[in-house]
Amino acid sequence: MKTIQATSMVLIFLAVMLGCKQKSGESQESGKKSSESSKPELVSQWSTDTVMRTPESVCYNPDGQVLYVSNIQGESDKKDGKGFISKLSPQGEVLALKWVTGLDAPKGMGVYQGKLYVTNIDEIVEIDIDQGKITQRYACPDARFANDIAVNQDGTVFASDMAANKIYRLKNGQVDVWLEGDPLKSPNGLYTTVDMLMIGIEGAVLKVPYQGGEPEPHIDNTGGIDGLEAVKKNYYIKSDWAGHVHLIHPEKPKQLILDTTPDNINAADIDFDSENMMLYVPTFHDNRVMAYKLKM
Repeated sequence: MKTIQATSMVLIFLAVMLGCKQKSGESQESGKKSSESSKPELVSQWSTDTVMRTPESVCYNPDGQVLYVSNIQGESDKKDGKGFISKLSPQGEVLALKWVTGLDAPKGMGVYQGKLYVTNIDEIVEIDIDQGKITQRYACPDARFANDIAVNQDGTVFASDMAANKIYRLKNGQVDVWLEGDPLKSPNGLYTTVDMLMIGIEGAVLKVPYQGGEPEPHIDNTGGIDGLEAVKKNYYIKSDWAGHVHLIHPEKPKQLILDTTPDNINAADIDFDSENMMLYVPTFHDNRVMAYKLKM
């Protein structure tokens, strides 16, 4: 009798353990599926027709519910007067293809108190938004390829020059060289926080306090950076012109969320509307602007 009882107890114990193992496996599998389903993704919303002319940058203005698009049209470093700015609705409707003309190779843009600031090879151009007219041109000393723009909360305008390895600052109507030399290497995408300027260089993001100081590494192993925008705390989204868009974080590997390289579609200087989680991508040689909803 004792032997039979002991055998029964062993069988019951094994059955319980097997059940626990199956539940544990099911729980792990469920957790894995949940983790996989929570991966960030971009969902296509709309695309303009190919009416743009080498669109390099998109800038969303929440005040006017409008998108500005800089069109190079000619060559990226030539003073040919062919460049212009377009206006789009957030739904992709072209409101004015040639809203502002008289530019050369406009690239990065930023908005502050009714003004749109645009890089234009060797200068920063100020456009009055209500009038749709150029009101000021600010020369950047020894500039060669002024590229991105970011404006902080007090209205200071920062512009990158990836050829001269400089960051320019427009403040109180004057432009000066705010930062230059090492470790700047082809600085391009810029983003302003409350107290720091984020600078995208080759393979990394640097951060520099507005009051001055040495640039500090913030995010490594990013790959190339054209556009740089914030998504949420410590998460940024960046493009690399070739057609890749990644989510990046100081403590996590970069995550590829868009790759249009198989279709030979570029991803130039993006903009991101964090309130509506909308990404706007200028496609450069493809002559369109594309919009995506970020889910994460």
